[in-house]
Amino acid sequence: RKLINTDIIAENPQRFVVDAMYGSGRGTIKSFLQGTGCEIYEIRNEMNPGFGGVHPEPIAKYLGPLSSAVSSGFGNFGVVTDGDADRIGAMDERGNFVDPHKIMALSLKYLVEKKKMSGAVVRTVSTTRMIDRLAKRYGLKLYETPVGFNHIADYMMQEDVLIGGEESGGISFKGHIPEGDGPVMGLLLVEMLAESGKSLGEMVDDLLKDVGPALYERADLRLSRPVAKAEMVEFLTKQAPKEIGGEAVNEISQRDGVKYIMADDSWLLIRPSGTEPVLRVYAEGRTQEMVKDLLGYGKTVAESVV
Repeated sequence: RKLINTDIIAENPQRFVVDAMYGSGRGTIKSFLQGTGCEIYEIRNEMNPGFGGVHPEPIAKYLGPLSSAVSSGFGNFGVVTDGDADRIGAMDERGNFVDPHKIMALSLKYLVEKKKMSGAVVRTVSTTRMIDRLAKRYGLKLYETPVGFNHIADYMMQEDVLIGGEESGGISFKGHIPEGDGPVMGLLLVEMLAESGKSLGEMVDDLLKDVGPALYERADLRLSRPVAKAEMVEFLTKQAPKEIGGEAVNEISQRDGVKYIMADDSWLLIRPSGTEPVLRVYAEGRTQEMVKDLLGYGKTVAESVV
């Protein structure tokens, strides 16, 4: 309760849906908010070792039940945690998925502007550059790490870190454990909404007007054989394009795979998964057309590597 201000929430109780995806976060958010006046409708909240036959990952394609619950009027927004409750996602009142990139950016803004907190910011190489723009605005030190929360945790244990997060939804902040925590980030989101008096969709719109736009997509290419990461990095660095989608490639990073960073802050990352036989292609752009161009180029060169 030192992390989440329940007084703010009690002054403006929220009505929302919590989707635990049958995972270990079942009941945690509702239990914590008892006595605040919040109306919480829980789905996929039973013990189910098979997770209902669905991969318990908080990404849009697995969140049909949450979208339906919000659209049916059971809440004004939705919060979702994954199987082991270390990751977060959300659904706005319009049925739009609010990804961890936006949740981390909203959280960073809130921690600095409303809670008056400070410290370094840590994000993985596959996480939105909205974080970079906010860190620069606030004069905060920014660290970029390889994919995996363990790399973020190293900084959290050694330095004064305000917030750390990754693309897949693992986020944590100052005063808490050096590990992603879905329920705590969900509670912080509830606090943000209560404090702002706005809907989640309005908050996201304001964020994107302020530091965006930032559109993101990821494609996974199944591998028929292992890819030698060092050789892939060398090939993609040597074959780096001058431009993609009409934007010049300003920078090439080899931190974890190969990342092309464009003049307009759009980017493309290609890297082998560390957990499954998949080559991941990540793209963030300021327009949907740019994301399409980045992903298209990324998939083409990735397939040539495979």
